[in-house]
Amino acid sequence: MLERLGIGIDIVEIERFSNKPYETNKNFYQKIFHDSEITNCLERKNYAECFAGKFAIKESVIKSLPISLDFLDIVINYSNSKPIVTLLNNSHYSFLVSLTHEKLYAVSVVISEEINS
Repeated sequence: MLERLGIGIDIVEIERFSNKPYETNKNFYQKIFHDSEITNCLERKNYAECFAGKFAIKESVIKSLPISLDFLDIVINYSNSKPIVTLLNNSHYSFLVSLTHEKLYAVSVVISEEINS
């Protein structure tokens, strides 16, 4: 049934995050990302690219669903270098995620499927 599927896309300028150093903007990051996501990004050489990618995924997830979510309702992990989306307190959806980075931008596409009606 097509009504059980959703799609979302988002593009983010990486510079938005490189202009907001984590050390002086912790509150900003903690309103969007879980501690595990912050740790994951800060371990990377280009942390701004990582944050931009995760942000794009979260926006894409929100756009793909017919329910209201906050950024902290969404957790992004990785398996075999591929993003995996988990919703906290809601296991009624599964996701296919594609993420790419190109110089100045991070782009994400998410297809969501309702798995339990």
